[in-house]
Amino acid sequence: MLRKLMYLFFIIFFVMASFAIYTVISTVNKVDNAVAEPLGDLFKQLIVPATPVILPSNTTIVQEINNLARLETASVEMEKVVTAERGDANLLWGVMSESLIFVAHGKVVAGVDFAEMTPDNLQVVDADTVMVYLPPAKIFDDLPALDTEKSYVADRDTGLLAGADAQLETEVRRVAEARLREEALATGLLQTANVNAQNYMRSFLQGLGFTEIIFTETVPPTPLPFVQEVPKGYILVTPTPGP
Repeated sequence: MLRKLMYLFFIIFFVMASFAIYTVISTVNKVDNAVAEPLGDLFKQLIVPATPVILPSNTTIVQEINNLARLETASVEMEKVVTAERGDANLLWGVMSESLIFVAHGKVVAGVDFAEMTPDNLQVVDADTVMVYLPPAKIFDDLPALDTEKSYVADRDTGLLAGADAQLETEVRRVAEARLREEALATGLLQTANVNAQNYMRSFLQGLGFTEIIFTETVPPTPLPFVQEVPKGYILVTPTPGP
């Protein structure tokens, strides 16, 4: 009888002890959660995610610039008087000679060929700054400088035994066109074309978000790797790649 009572007492003690342990563990978990959640919320409030700055590719930008192709950035219109002679006007009173006065009107065009730019000509320093080397301006020789409609022969004098030589007029036109280009260079046409090209490119790059555009006289150096400054209390979040 005594043994049965001892077994019963042991069972009751085991049940009560188990219940007490369960109660203690539940209480501790509730306390931990009550403390951990506010701390987690406070941590989230103190650390704010910073958006990473992704610099545009210089290759992509230059490809857009290449699409601009050739840009005419300056031109000058002028008039030039050119004379030409054939034969000796002093020989036999000039009966075998010919002289010609030609008034040349023309327009000389200069600019920059953006198709010549390569990715090395443009270096992105940071989100606001870019260094650019533009191809030097040049006269577009494939554009006729001589306006054939406005140019004319002002005077032509042929000797008694000399006929009009069509080759002489052709030559004087060639010389006139060369003179127009020389005069255009003397006016500072290329300098003006370079300045206008820079102004155009500055506007183009500002449209892409750059605020500081640095033009270099040679191919710009490769800048140091960009390191984004993260304010205190922020963490840099890597963007999640798309699907």
